[in-house]
Amino acid sequence: MWIARFRLKDEADIYSPLCQKHHIEFFGYPLTSFKKNNKMNLLVAGTLSGKDGDKEKFLLDLKKDGRVKRVEESNDFILIHAAHPLKREILSEITTFYNPECITVKPVRVSSDGWEYWELACLDKKELSKAIRAAQKHYHGKLFSIRKESLRTISMRGVLPDMTEKQKGAIELAFKEGYYEYPKKLTIPELAKIGNCAYSTFQEHLKKAEKKAIEDFFKFI
Repeated sequence: MWIARFRLKDEADIYSPLCQKHHIEFFGYPLTSFKKNNKMNLLVAGTLSGKDGDKEKFLLDLKKDGRVKRVEESNDFILIHAAHPLKREILSEITTFYNPECITVKPVRVSSDGWEYWELACLDKKELSKAIRAAQKHYHGKLFSIRKESLRTISMRGVLPDMTEKQKGAIELAFKEGYYEYPKKLTIPELAKIGNCAYSTFQEHLKKAEKKAIEDFFKFI
């Protein structure tokens, strides 16, 4: 299997400008594309990562976009139906990145810096190269690597398993503050102070979040 890792930036995209505007990370998985009502329809599923207030603003602006026809929400998981005009250029671009010969190995990371990070796999290097050329020609694309290797896994999971908001907030804070680095940059009491939470309460939220994350991980290996 040929696997390519690259990034691109599309200023006219639905998601990238909103992620940059609201400091959100969106991990999206392109599900399918189809023609209907003289439009190219796209279905994308994904999860949001960021502060609750920022995620709410992201969703409000997302629903205001005229290309977005429907948004279904369940905690941080969202399913988006978007419809684009059937112009030749747009159709060509969409079919390139929604090529049924290619596999999206993991959710596309739409970063708060406005860049999209892709990992695509394909049996045919020529087909995979079409997406890379499109990214470089139209979207400031940068290729990190393309090589033939065994596909070890395909991930369609969300960013986090089913956690409460407080559990998710605790583990996100711990990660961002360097708690999981070696050596640790700070302790749980210090994290609790940053999170404006009692030590015992913060520790409970963090440990439950860690347990759910580990359980979720081992379901897929």
